[in-house]
Amino acid sequence: MKKLNKVIASALMGVALVSCNDLDTVYEGSYVTSETKSDVYEINPEMAVAGVTGITANFSRYLATISTSTSRIDYDYGYAGVMLGLDHQTADMNSRYIGYNWFNDWAAFSDINPNGDKNLCVWKNEYNQIFVANAVLSSIPEDSESEELQLFRAQAHGFRAFNYWVLAQLFQFNYQGNEDKPCVPIITAENAELAASEGAIRATVKEVYDQILSDLNTAIEKSEATTLRIGSYVPSKPRRMLYIDALYGLRARVNLTMGKYAEAAADAKKAIALSSATPLSIQECSKPGFGSMSDHNWMWGIAIAITDRVVTSGIINNPSMLCTFCGNGYVSVGCWRAIATDLWDAIPSTDVRKGWWLDDDYQSPILTDAQQAYLDEFGYGTITDSDASLLPHTNVKFDSYNSVIGQTDNANDIPLMRIEEMYYIAAEGLAMSNQLAEASDLINNFEQTYRNPNFINTASTPEAFQEMIWNKRRVEFWGEGLSYFDLLRLNKGVDRRSSGCVSVWRYNIQPKNPVLIMMIPEDEMQANPALNLKAPAGEPNGNNEQGIRPVAGV
Repeated sequence: MKKLNKVIASALMGVALVSCNDLDTVYEGSYVTSETKSDVYEINPEMAVAGVTGITANFSRYLATISTSTSRIDYDYGYAGVMLGLDHQTADMNSRYIGYNWFNDWAAFSDINPNGDKNLCVWKNEYNQIFVANAVLSSIPEDSESEELQLFRAQAHGFRAFNYWVLAQLFQFNYQGNEDKPCVPIITAENAELAASEGAIRATVKEVYDQILSDLNTAIEKSEATTLRIGSYVPSKPRRMLYIDALYGLRARVNLTMGKYAEAAADAKKAIALSSATPLSIQECSKPGFGSMSDHNWMWGIAIAITDRVVTSGIINNPSMLCTFCGNGYVSVGCWRAIATDLWDAIPSTDVRKGWWLDDDYQSPILTDAQQAYLDEFGYGTITDSDASLLPHTNVKFDSYNSVIGQTDNANDIPLMRIEEMYYIAAEGLAMSNQLAEASDLINNFEQTYRNPNFINTASTPEAFQEMIWNKRRVEFWGEGLSYFDLLRLNKGVDRRSSGCVSVWRYNIQPKNPVLIMMIPEDEMQANPALNLKAPAGEPNGNNEQGIRPVAGV
């Protein structure tokens, strides 16, 4: 073990990778450490609540993952930074190639070697959260007779599953056809001590997904075995926890990723049936939003408080990078986030979502006069400009905190799962499991009721239906960190030739190009005794093949 700041090695030794304030605190301040003993939890279940909420606090962290005292990385603000980075790796999000744009390397696929910051950012973010989940699980007896403690164990299982799901998709190609390929090391409370001394090789893709499903099955089983509800233990923003509908939603995602379409549809429909969340109406979509966990369509999200360090930093947060109405952030100096030209052009004029972005004349029907006037002050520019002028098709989907125009407090919550996703998963799952008529009825009803009154499904084969759903998802969840996962699970490349992006990023990356997945950070390869920097690519103790940076225009 060479350095305590090596990710898995540190977690295995029970050492936090970031400051105590970031890793081991619950939302708004109470402490719980990885050394908390199970007998303390048995006596004082509130400590177990603190442990679980500590996992949620880990989703939003100020310069705590890859930044150092001499190197500040401004997308280092937790999982939301990863989400936005991944969206920049698609063909759906445009931004300028300027010095203020912290996502240049993501968009350019240039930071692709084992020493790359983005690889390390993803690796540390996910394994840090796995570490905290394992700490909770190791501190609560598996055979505890306390319903409360079993409910908290369910949360830890659910959060751990989510993080392995993220890692599995980004460090190896999609499940189907790659089941036996090396993925990522599996670290649990049970094998942590052995792995700390001997290291851990990369488990296969199948083994990682088996672990994910085992965690989710356990989380659902334990949550359904009690009448207790996790939200009753969390007075502030309880939807940062995994309610039973979100657990079914996570399993629906996993089954969809694995190509288990009937199971995905069943889980998505179960999530809808159990959830109190309902889709946004057309009227509710006719204004900027997507920044408050109290919205009735949210199933799960990242809770942000106005006192959080990412907020008091001013600019190192998601609204600074994404919200067009943010008055204190990178967007207002020209780092606007816009939808790809070809994708915006393909949205029907009768679809309310077309107004989530400015049109060719830099206007949107969903804006108030005051909002439009605020944007007009920036002037109208192009993707190649280096000033603060607006981009074509700049997004107005995301509102500012408390809907204040030019807001300087960037305290928006961040959506991780919305009920709308469950309708799309159910529809795709039904179609791909030879239930096309039911799938068509479902998507017609959803789109006509909530997004586009004139929509009529014309897809007559499962494959055409899946393609239609993919394009719907690209629009619906733009800016919410799901689009890149869709590209990988559907074995698609990244074709930006008609996207309107800057010329240096105008790639046509073919499916299965190694550049699409990440390499294990060199720090981890050196710190983990079971891994070997000199091992051939693709071996259980080796790394992924290094991709070749794409050539623009080819």
